[in-house]
Amino acid sequence: MVPGTAQQLTILLILVLPGVFYQAVRERLRGPLAAEQEPQNRLVRAIAAGALLDAVYAVVAGPWLVRLLAGGGDGPFAGVLRQPREAGAAALLLIVAVPSALAWAEARWRRRHAGARYEPTPTAWDALFRGRGSCFVRVRLKSGLWVGGWLGSRSAVSGYPQSGDLYLQAQYRVGPDGSFLGKVPGTAGVYVRASDIEVLEVLLPPARERPERRADGERSGPGQ
Repeated sequence: MVPGTAQQLTILLILVLPGVFYQAVRERLRGPLAAEQEPQNRLVRAIAAGALLDAVYAVVAGPWLVRLLAGGGDGPFAGVLRQPREAGAAALLLIVAVPSALAWAEARWRRRHAGARYEPTPTAWDALFRGRGSCFVRVRLKSGLWVGGWLGSRSAVSGYPQSGDLYLQAQYRVGPDGSFLGKVPGTAGVYVRASDIEVLEVLLPPARERPERRADGERSGPGQ
């Protein structure tokens, strides 16, 4: 049911928002969970967490909240209009601070008591490129074609839960054996979908080599 009045919308937000902040902080600390990627599942969990928090608020500070909202005047939110600063501070505390602190405490407790360490990186694709510096990347497609290029500051890599894909800011010619043959003239980059990749290699220059760095931050290709 769509809220028809400002009061109904406010009640809906009060019911849902604490759960939204709790879920967002928990996901940020624990990593995305497969069961929570469906929008309807996320909404149901947010409503459930928000309703539970609101019930606790009502038990602990119900009379104070009623006085803050009503304020002894006409209308269900007369107190908010009379004391906007106190109402704003209460909203930040009950809708943002308490749910966020609860999610942080839960994540901390789980880390201490978990039998095994939880790795928040959801896929090997994300782990491979998370925090990765500039480097050369070489991929063999399922068609057998080799594609290579420079992964630099202007490149892009998708992350979970999006489907994997990769944009390399400069493309290099790659021979049938996977060897780099030189930069493609006039290249503006190359795009590759993870679903088309059979093998992907990240190539770092040996420490003993000091390849010449170009003006745009790109290195000369491996073996060149």
